[in-house]
Amino acid sequence: MNVIAKFRYGSALVAFAIVASSASSADAANFAGSWAVSGRLGNPVVATSAPVCVFRQAGNAIAGSCKGPNGIGSADGSVNGRAIAWRWHIIATNAVGLAGTATYRGVWGSDGVIRGTWTHSRRPGAYGPFTAQKL
Repeated sequence: MNVIAKFRYGSALVAFAIVASSASSADAANFAGSWAVSGRLGNPVVATSAPVCVFRQAGNAIAGSCKGPNGIGSADGSVNGRAIAWRWHIIATNAVGLAGTATYRGVWGSDGVIRGTWTHSRRPGAYGPFTAQKL
């Protein structure tokens, strides 16, 4: 291969890499914003969850806070495409609040709703469904 052909081939590979990385960035879900979460834990139900979580997203990292009727606290987690996992570090704000860490894992559906399961550090072995809708 002569020098010009090598240069053209190399330039084409670089251009393809730039386009491919732009396409994958465009396909990544943006979870930044406010989300209304609703969930039940256990069967029979031993806890419920109804916070509004406000997320900031930097690449695949999520950070922010959640505030519910019985607790407040910071949130952190990660995203992978349309999947999200986050932890809410809950400080109880009243007698019925359940302090500890709630962990949520879900997928953002084409209907705009995140659906998944959640657990709580103070209720080992219990899990339940949750949904979250962007406000």
